[in-house]
Amino acid sequence: MRTVIVPTDFSNPSKNAARFALNLAIGLKADLHLCHAYHDPVESPIIGEVPWTLLELPDVKKDAEKALKKLAKALETKENIIQGDNPGLFKPAITWSAEQKHLVSLIDDKAKETKAMLVVMGMTGSGKLNRLLFGSSSLKMINESKYPLLIVPHHHRYRKMEKIAFATDLNRRDQKTARSVARFAKYFDAELMVSYVTGFSDLIDEKAYLHKKEEFIKNIDGKVTYLPIEVVGVNTGLGVLRYKDVDLVVMGHERKSFFERVTTGSHSATLARKVQMPLMIIPEGAPLLF
Repeated sequence: MRTVIVPTDFSNPSKNAARFALNLAIGLKADLHLCHAYHDPVESPIIGEVPWTLLELPDVKKDAEKALKKLAKALETKENIIQGDNPGLFKPAITWSAEQKHLVSLIDDKAKETKAMLVVMGMTGSGKLNRLLFGSSSLKMINESKYPLLIVPHHHRYRKMEKIAFATDLNRRDQKTARSVARFAKYFDAELMVSYVTGFSDLIDEKAYLHKKEEFIKNIDGKVTYLPIEVVGVNTGLGVLRYKDVDLVVMGHERKSFFERVTTGSHSATLARKVQMPLMIIPEGAPLLF
């Protein structure tokens, strides 16, 4: 059975992402798997220069499992409420795991085991990715991710997906990704808006541009529309989508390119302030099970 993976640190942003992921799982007819990566304090037994005794050591695994059970129970309650209003909807199984390993490795292992469709994570309202996305492990996950990654703003609540924007420069590499995103959109009977983010100078050769556009969208099935966004800068272009009633922005990610820019320095804050909507990044070569 395919799954939606939700790594959690039990913060409010990650809990919000889990609720969002539950709705996605219902629409995608996929199960939901919560996972938590923890570190054994035995590895760092001195806190504030006061050594822990073995009896005093907190049982990190037990605490994590208790928190995962509580979160899973809350999601099951939410699921039952949704099912009560719409009894014909798919009901995802909710599972969880807590393991002592790096976050990247845990997500990768669970994604392989469960045939993950995507990974869903949270983002704080201030525009910085929450602590799940900081540190060497999480940065490594972003740069080396093998699965689609969907980032949910802290205060964003799920609503029925009606319009999904795929931001692209119409390159050939994005064509296959766009077709997969169109299949994703079909699960929700949503419109796919191919959004060409470009500088003004790119449209000077109108004949070449129109040919490039037609070649890009001609083999995409489903409800497809097209929106050229003539701006300077990727962040500004994505900001325009905020005013187009878009429910999700999707971008292909060639390693060490776009995502490195938006997760460093002021770019992440700028992107979050301008877009304020869920953002899905699809890594180059990712298995797309939509």
